[in-house]
Amino acid sequence: MIIIEKPYASEFLIDTIVQNDWGVLDNTAVEEADIEEGAFDLISSDIAKNYYLTQEYPLIYSNSENAITWVLKNLPDSNLSNYIKLFKDKIAFREMLQEMFPDFYFKAVEFDELKKMTPDGIRFPVVVKPSVGFLSFGVHAIKDSKEWKDVISQLEKEMRMAAMMYPSHVVNSTKFIIEEMIEGEEYAVDAYFDRDGEPVILNIFQHPFLNSKDVSDRIYLMSVGIMTKYMAKFGLLLREIGQLKNIKNFPVHIELRVTKDGKIIPIEVNPMRFAGWCTTDVAKYAWGINVYEYFYDQKKPNWNEILANATRDVFYFSMAEVPANFDRKKYKGFEYERFLSNYSNVLEVRRINPLDNPLFAIIFGSTTSKEEVVKILSLKTQDYIKS
Repeated sequence: MIIIEKPYASEFLIDTIVQNDWGVLDNTAVEEADIEEGAFDLISSDIAKNYYLTQEYPLIYSNSENAITWVLKNLPDSNLSNYIKLFKDKIAFREMLQEMFPDFYFKAVEFDELKKMTPDGIRFPVVVKPSVGFLSFGVHAIKDSKEWKDVISQLEKEMRMAAMMYPSHVVNSTKFIIEEMIEGEEYAVDAYFDRDGEPVILNIFQHPFLNSKDVSDRIYLMSVGIMTKYMAKFGLLLREIGQLKNIKNFPVHIELRVTKDGKIIPIEVNPMRFAGWCTTDVAKYAWGINVYEYFYDQKKPNWNEILANATRDVFYFSMAEVPANFDRKKYKGFEYERFLSNYSNVLEVRRINPLDNPLFAIIFGSTTSKEEVVKILSLKTQDYIKS
């Protein structure tokens, strides 16, 4: 079963659902979406609950974490709800991993307490972020005590914006986590745990940043080299995490960092979905696979064959984010063509309405140039806004 939710469902996902005749939860998001009437096999909430509770190996995927609200309400005592609670709450996640990473520093703090805190006793550098969050809302890297006050004051504005865009199960400003900054390269993995609890990796992304203060989601890279280097290592980590709570029949998007000495430390796990905003679709360009079908058919990619036949280009998805100071009342448009001229080989552009969302566009493409990646990271979207 698929749960379609706001803010965005791609045509590729919709076409995949129609072609495979998968059941879709009948909800408000489907009713409001620009989808041809009768295209989906719609399932009522009661039938959806019965499906999950009576199937030996129930499979549920959603394009958006907004679907968490339905799951927690309708399947409160299910394995699915337990997995979601464990992974969506970054504090619960860190507590679970203490057995694996006993020396990792983190601290849970109520937001009201956070505003009153002094930086005394904090083991800088740290990252401060909502215990329940999405994208980079409220995420800040703080180098030392001098930066503390300015960052905390900025958080209030950001979390007010997040509250207008996402339900509390997706972004919640009441509780934050302060945790040690993990130095190293950042990666993300789209994977699922199969009916036996074995992790199946569908994609690995490298997430570069412009500098140590950058926490944006501007670009994620994938290549044969990245897959070859980290497939086995990340697979072992996923297996160890899954065994902690006997996780089965569950899709995830996990973010992690690899330190200079090769230690792999998880940052967070996003439950019930792959890369957000349907950016996971980029696997069709990079590897020629449909990740949704692989999950529902419980298929494992033949990576030896796929990588042997793949090009040596670096593929990516890139996000043109709405800047923090964006004034929606003055917005008159975005110079898409001028912005896209910074990308050498655009494969697909998905334009997003910035008046209701935190993005102007999602871009899929490929490159052979490291300089182009740096250029993309350096782009300032405010330079392309018409006002």
